[in-house]
Amino acid sequence: MTASIAPVLAAGPVCQPADADLFTGPGFDESEPVRQAREARAKAICHTCPARPECLDYGLALQPTEGVWAGYTAWELYRLSYLLKKVA
Repeated sequence: MTASIAPVLAAGPVCQPADADLFTGPGFDESEPVRQAREARAKAICHTCPARPECLDYGLALQPTEGVWAGYTAWELYRLSYLLKKVA
């Protein structure tokens, strides 16, 4: 699986470059409650997004180590990827 952002962009994501800190974090240590609240806000946006399926495909291919992708944290994507490989 190759990672391409093009299908995500073509699907019209609701997230914008200005939202980067919301989806990837502030770039410095944040407390656990602050991180969880930020991720919950990002996930809520993802759940309304028409590009969510394409973003999920992209996130699974990219295998990020941080951030929220298609309503999943990087750790949740890692676990989902593992489960999908076991089923396949």
